[in-house]
This record gives sequence, C-alpha cells and structure tokens, in this order.
Amino acid sequence: MVKPGLLRSVFGRVTLSALLVSLLSTLALFLVVRQIVAEDGRARLAREVDTDLAGLADIYVSGGDHELRARIADRLGVEREDGERSWYMLVDGQGHVLAGNLKRWPAVSPQRSETGFVVLPGGERMFARATRLGPGARLVVGRSDDRGQALLERLAAAFAVAGAVIALFSLAAGHFAARRLRERVEAVNATFATVRAGQIGARAAGAGQGDELAELAANTNSMLDQVERLIEAQRAISDQTAHEIRTPLMHLDTRLLKAMETTGDGMLLAMLGQSRAELRGVVRLLDSLLDIAGTQALRGDRRGLGEIDLSDIAERMADLYGASAEELGIGFHARIAPRVMLRADPMQMTRLLTNLLDNAFKYVPSGGSVLLELSAGPQIVVQDDGAGIPPTDRKRVFERYVRLDNGAGTGHGLGLALAMAIAQRHELSLHVEDAAPGARFVIRPERGS
Repeated sequence: MVKPGLLRSVFGRVTLSALLVSLLSTLALFLVVRQIVAEDGRARLAREVDTDLAGLADIYVSGGDHELRARIADRLGVEREDGERSWYMLVDGQGHVLAGNLKRWPAVSPQRSETGFVVLPGGERMFARATRLGPGARLVVGRSDDRGQALLERLAAAFAVAGAVIALFSLAAGHFAARRLRERVEAVNATFATVRAGQIGARAAGAGQGDELAELAANTNSMLDQVERLIEAQRAISDQTAHEIRTPLMHLDTRLLKAMETTGDGMLLAMLGQSRAELRGVVRLLDSLLDIAGTQALRGDRRGLGEIDLSDIAERMADLYGASAEELGIGFHARIAPRVMLRADPMQMTRLLTNLLDNAFKYVPSGGSVLLELSAGPQIVVQDDGAGIPPTDRKRVFERYVRLDNGAGTGHGLGLALAMAIAQRHELSLHVEDAAPGARFVIRPERGS
C-alpha cells in the first residue's frame, strides 16, 4: 500500500495544523504581552517625565529661569541608578538654548504640551514632553527608553525559546497521535486490501474501542459480513438456477432423442434434430451466462487460485489448435516462453485462451494465419490477419450478445464477455488492437496490481 506524502496525508495535515496553531497562539500571546509591557513602560516614563517637568515648572515660577538652569544642571550631573538617561532643553522666546543636553528641539509641540517617543540624531529613543513656561520660554524633558527596549528584547527572546519548545512538543504530540490514528485507519485499509486479494473473511481490528474509528471498523466489518452473505447467496442462487433449468432441458433432450429413434418420418426426424440443436444452444447460452455471472462475482476473490504454469497450458492449447488449423487451411504459429507463472485458476485460464483462439479462428479466412504468443509479465497475445475490428467496436466486442456484422458461424456473442470476466477476476487487462491487418488481443497485468 503506497502511503501518501506529508501534505496529502490527512494525519500529516493534522500534525502540521496543530504545529501552526501552537505557533500562531504563541505569536498572538507574545504580541499581547509585548503590547501590555510597552504600554506599561510608556506609562512609567510618562509619570517620571511629568513629575520632573512639574517640579521644574514650579522652580521656574518661584526662582525664574536662572534658578531653573541651575536645577537642570544639577539633574544632568547626577548619574541615575537605573542607567536611564535624562534629556532637557530650555529655550527662550528667540529660540536660544539656555540649558540642557539636547542640541535640537525634538518633534513635540510645547503649545499642546505634547508627549511622545522621539528618535534622537544618534539613533537613541526617548520619551519626551514639551511645555511653555512663560512668555517665549519653552522646556522639554525626556527619558531614554533603554530599559524598556531591553525588556522587550528579553521578552522576545523568551517567547522565541518558549515558542520553539512548544512547537517541538506540539509536533511530537501531534506526530504520535497522528501515527496512532494512521495505524488504525491503515488497519481498515489493509482489511479492504486483504479482501480484495481474495480473503473475504478478513475483518478490521479495533471495533470495540468506543470512538469514531472503532465505529468505522465496526461498520466496515458489518459491510463485509453483508458482502460475504451476498456472494454466498449469489453462488447458491446461480448453482440452484443452473440445476433447476439445466435438468428439465436435458430431460427434454433425452425425450427428443428417443422420439428420433422411434420415428421413421424423415421430415419429423429433421424437425426433432433441429429442436435438439436449438435446445443444446439454449443450454450452452445458460452455461455461458452462469459462467460470466459467477466469474464476475469472484472478481477480487483470490480463494481457489494457485500458482500455475501458464506456459504448460499455452503449449497444450497450441497442440490442440495446431491440429485444427491444418484441417481448416489456416496457418497457426505459437511463440511460448517457458515457465511463465501466474496465480490463477487453471480451468479458467484454459477457457480464456480457448475463447480468444476460437474467436480468432472464426474470423480468419482460409489461408490466413493465427498467432498465440506468451511472454514474461505475463503477456498473452492472440492475433489474426482477418478483417479486423473497427475502432468504434473495440470496446463493444467485450459486451454480452455483441456479434459483429461480418462474423461467421453461430453463437450468442458471449465468448469475449466471458474472456473479459476471467481476465478481470485474475486482475488482468484485456483489450484489442489493430494488427494491420486483423485483430490483436492483448492480456497483461492491470496497472497497480
């Protein structure tokens, strides 16, 4: 049984889906936590900046810009324990810098006392607020965001490691769960393959485990039980039908024979002989129909099949038809490879070759030729150089009761239908090709068998 690839397998897709869900869940959780941490950091910086700015504004009101410049210088001279940097800029009405460590006014408006993150010329990121202190005086206070950025980086690294661990666990758990499910589904598929191989009594395991796959196994077994009963019923009906119809027909044939032996009327004798011939034709028709129905019912059933030497059967057919060909003035050729083996029913394979050879001899004219070829594979070829079969009829000839207009002799058009049923029962393909001239019937193993 060929296993599908990872993406074509239901269980592979389930495993990958579980992995994708775990990764997306981890990513979503990271984004939520990152947003919360970022907002908390921003609120912390806003409180620090607002507190500092309010204190400096009070100093400006009470001591003027001279005192304010002194306090800004004091603040810049203190090294913070948390490693964060403080940023200040005090300008007058003409835009002259009075104090601070900023070289250029950041992109925050003092008129609206605007706040926000600002990227400095050196690439450092700070949170700042600007305000107007008096006529023309403006002040901006900022705090570096190094600690917040470092926290976000550590958070990202932690989630990356956690995501990798979760992905591995999800992949492992999904793999083991999917493997268990796959084994149970494959057990059901293997049961079907076993039944198709001929063991109609095979049943799926695990029908009593109480889950959906157990229900599938139970339904499979119930279906196979019903199929087995139907096959047995069909066989019984076929056997009974054959017996019930054939027996009175044979009794009738016996009565006709006795009537022929006792009558001296030539006309009546001819009519009785014609009736016997038609009666025997009905019996042959019945036998052929039963053979076709029985063979089709056994399709995929490998019971009763054994390893046979197909070459030996073909050799016997060649000897038999070789003698008939001489009497009919037909050239018969056989090319048979030795020791070609096949798991088959020997009687049915004999019937298959007989029907194909009978068909070839029926449609080839006197002076023509017929070829029987057997090669490894196995491949069987029966070819004649008669009128051939039109392309539109090459599938139709294997249907029941089909006889082409240029056919010779009598028959019911069931020989090739039975040959097709026998080929299918043995997992062989049968088709006809143009032999230019004539017809070429080819039998070979079905693809995938």
